Amino acid sequence: MALMAAVLLVYSYQRESAQRVRDTVAMARALSSVVDRELAAVESALQVLATSPHLKSDDLAAFDAQAREALSNHAADNVVLTDAAGRQWVNTFRSFGAPLPQQEMPQLRKVLDSRRPVVSDLFTGPLMQRPALSVSVPVFRDGRVHYNLSMGFFPDRLSAILEEQRLPPGWIGELFDGGGNLVARTHQPERFVGQRAALWQEPEIREHAAGAVEMLSAEGIPVIATFSRSAVSAWTVAISVPRETFTARLERPLGWLILGTVVLLGGSLALAWRFGGRIAGAFRGLSEHALRLGSGQAVTIPSFALREADAVGRALMDASRMLLEARHDAHHDALTGLGNRVLLKEVVDRQLALSRRQGGELALLYIDLDDFKPVNDRFGHAAGDELLRAVSDRIRAGIRRSDLAVRLGGDEFVVAMFAAGGAAADVAAKKLAEGLAELYAVAGAEIRISVSIGIAASADGRTTSERLLEEADAAMYRTKGAAKPRPASASAPRRPETYSDAPMSR
Repeated sequence: MALMAAVLLVYSYQRESAQRVRDTVAMARALSSVVDRELAAVESALQVLATSPHLKSDDLAAFDAQAREALSNHAADNVVLTDAAGRQWVNTFRSFGAPLPQQEMPQLRKVLDSRRPVVSDLFTGPLMQRPALSVSVPVFRDGRVHYNLSMGFFPDRLSAILEEQRLPPGWIGELFDGGGNLVARTHQPERFVGQRAALWQEPEIREHAAGAVEMLSAEGIPVIATFSRSAVSAWTVAISVPRETFTARLERPLGWLILGTVVLLGGSLALAWRFGGRIAGAFRGLSEHALRLGSGQAVTIPSFALREADAVGRALMDASRMLLEARHDAHHDALTGLGNRVLLKEVVDRQLALSRRQGGELALLYIDLDDFKPVNDRFGHAAGDELLRAVSDRIRAGIRRSDLAVRLGGDEFVVAMFAAGGAAADVAAKKLAEGLAELYAVAGAEIRISVSIGIAASADGRTTSERLLEEADAAMYRTKGAAKPRPASASAPRRPETYSDAPMSR
C-alpha cells in the first residue's frame, strides 16, 4: 500500500509538472500578444503619417516637423523617410537638411518587393551605429512605392516591455527576431542583446510555433525554456525557468514520502507480530488518502497512533498542501490575486460547453487602463503596482459574486459574466467605468484614470473562449479613439459591444 502511495504521488508530480509547463507556455503566448500590439500601434501611426499632404506635395521640411510631433506620442526613437533608391530625406535624429547616410537598408528592399508593411530584424543603424529595429510602411504615388516610411526604436524599449510583466525572481524573459537574434532580455540585456539566442539552436523551435525544451541558458544555468512565435511578426518570446526553481516545490513531498515509506516498511517488518492489525489499518487509511491526493483533492489525515504511519500521513498532507498551492499559483495573478488567462480559458470553455447543451448567455468585458504608462513613468513601478492592486479591488467589488475577474497582464483585465447578455454587460461596463474613474490615493498623490471597455457576448455557446476574447479585445480598441463615452449595441449574438470612459487626468 505504501508503494501504491508512492506511485500515485509520482504520477501527481508528473502531471503537475506538465501543467506548469503548459501554463508557462501560455504566459509566453500572452507576452507575445503584448509585443504584437505594440508593433501594431507603431504600424497604425505610420499608416496615418503616410497620408500626410506634405508628402503628396513633397514639402519635406513641413513633413519633418509633422513626423517629430507624431514621434512624441509613440514609443519609438526616430522617423526615417527614404526614397525607392535608398536615399534618406528625413531622419529625426538630425535636423532637416543635414547630411544623411545614403546606405540602402534591408527592410527597404522588403517593402519595395512586398508593397506591404514590414517589421525588420535587428540591424545596426547607419547613423547612430547602434543595434535597432524598425517598422516600415510603403508610401504610394501613382500606383508605385514612392517612399519608405519607418519608425525605428532601440532594443531597450522592448526590454522595458518585458520588465513590465514582472516575471518571478530568477525567471528570464527573452525576445528574438525572425533570424534568432536577441532583441530584448530581462537579465543582463547589455551583455546578450544582439547575440544569437541559445534557444535558436534547439530543433524544436524550428519545428513548432510554441513549446518547451530543457537546455542551458546563455549563463550556463539548466532551465526549462518555453516559447511562442508570433504569426504576425515571426518574432519569438521565450520564458526560461531555472530547473531547480521549477521542480523544488514538487520534489520535496516526493522525498518525504520515500523516506516515510522506508521507515514505515522497516518498522512494520520488525514489529509485525505486535502491531500487524494496527499497521494494516494505517496502510488502508494512507492508501485511501493517497488516492484522493492523486485525484487532486485536499488531504487531512488523522493520527494512527503509529510514528511511522503518522510521518507518512504528514508527508502526504504536505504534498497535498504544496500541490494545491502550485495549482492556485498556476491559475492566479501574483500581483493582484485575480485569476489569470489560464483560469479564464478553463472557466469560459466550461461555461460555453454548458451553454451549448442547456442554453444560457455569457459575456466578456475587456478592460484596458488608458494612459497607465505615465503613472509608471512619473511615480515609479511600485506606485504602478499599487494602482493595479487598487483597480483590481474595485473590479472585484463592482461585479457579482458569480462573475469571474482576471488580469491578463500589464494593465489589461477581463470580467466574465455568466447568465448575462449584452444588455446586462453594458450596464455592468458603465458601472465599472464610473467606479474605476474615481480618485486613487497612490504614492502620496491623487490619481484619476479612465478605462476603455470592450464587450463580446454569446447567446448559445457556439464560439470559443479565444474567439470571444479576441472580439472583446477588438471592441475595446475601437473605444480608444472615441471622443465621448458611449455603449455600442450589437444586433447579432456574439458581436462585440463597446464602452469607454473619459480620457485620463491627474
